[in-house]
Amino acid sequence: MNQINKKYLRGYTEYPLFFKVSLVLGVVIVALVFFYYTQEVIGGLKKNSTQVVTAYARLWQLVAMESTTGEEVNLIFEEVIQKSRFPIVVTDFEGNPQAWREVGIAWDDTTYKSKERLKKRVQQMDKEKEPIPIFYGEDKKQALYLHYADPRLIRQLRFLPLIEIGVLVILGLIGFITFSNIKKAEQHSIWVGMSKETAHQLGTPISSILGWLEILKSKSDPQTKETIEKMEKDVENLEKIAHRFSQIGSVPELRSVDLNSVVSDVVNYFKVRLPHNGLGVVIKENLGELEPVEVNSELLSWVLENLLKNSLEAVEPKFGIIEVNTKMDKGKKKVIIEVTDNGKGILPKEQKKIFTPGYTTKKRGWGLGLSLAKRIVEDYHSGLIYLGKSIPNVKTTFFVVLPIKVKG
Repeated sequence: MNQINKKYLRGYTEYPLFFKVSLVLGVVIVALVFFYYTQEVIGGLKKNSTQVVTAYARLWQLVAMESTTGEEVNLIFEEVIQKSRFPIVVTDFEGNPQAWREVGIAWDDTTYKSKERLKKRVQQMDKEKEPIPIFYGEDKKQALYLHYADPRLIRQLRFLPLIEIGVLVILGLIGFITFSNIKKAEQHSIWVGMSKETAHQLGTPISSILGWLEILKSKSDPQTKETIEKMEKDVENLEKIAHRFSQIGSVPELRSVDLNSVVSDVVNYFKVRLPHNGLGVVIKENLGELEPVEVNSELLSWVLENLLKNSLEAVEPKFGIIEVNTKMDKGKKKVIIEVTDNGKGILPKEQKKIFTPGYTTKKRGWGLGLSLAKRIVEDYHSGLIYLGKSIPNVKTTFFVVLPIKVKG
């Protein structure tokens, strides 16, 4: 049954490899199709552009021919050359600009500064396209040269594949984030529903046990009554656990408390239940001076109990050492709780999974302890819980960091 539950919980937090691979391949395939199609279009446009420029060069030659009449020259110049929509610069044999269009300089601007700018533009054009000579006499020095570049539209289309890929990546990220948020919402609903149901299921037997204990207490001898009192304390702990579960999904009430007292209560609870086989397990406390912190003591105790319980299960019953330290950070803006043990530790490949709901290395258990602890610390207390270091059989340290509310 536990295996089914763990598998079910993992399904809400881990995405199947097939889904991840399919998503990436889909984006790559669509990007390649767009890229190929765009390059085909750009290639065709460049080819057409070259053909048009060649035609313009021939028209310029017609203009230069002595046999061409004035009306023909005017028609070619005004209706064709003047209306060109791509960058062209016509220079003489020595490279001096004679006419230009679509280069960011007015066609009638003949200042020295503009001529120098045109010469630099011609150099850029010649790096991309070979100039077309226009001969209008036998002497080569009488030739003109037509320098040209791709129209602005083609230059803009060069960036289209990158834009398309960027859009696809953004859409993929939006889809992934949306899917992730849906999964988190589903997971949150499961947490809340399971917690409320657990609290409800615990409530009835706890009330019944308390009633039976009252009956036993009224009919028992002093020695038995002492045992019953201990049982009552355990039932109180069960009530506390039920109340903790009932708070999941609700906004917990935070109060300013002495965190060291909360830590000491949890440590003392475990100390009286330590194994005493051989040397036994030792829990050491090193509590520093702390500023008051606003927390929900019940829920934070739950976090510490989970950490200490995991440490107790990880250490050797005869030689286990667990240390609980509290201190403030250097800026005195945060309180830090450290829980360290010399147990079997966590393998490096497993360390990223330890806070995942349903993950556990134990044969029994739901694998919810650390996941619940993370939710309590980070969602309810705006803090941070993380694994600092884990060296098998040497040292494993967990950190709980809680912010101190600024006064005023």
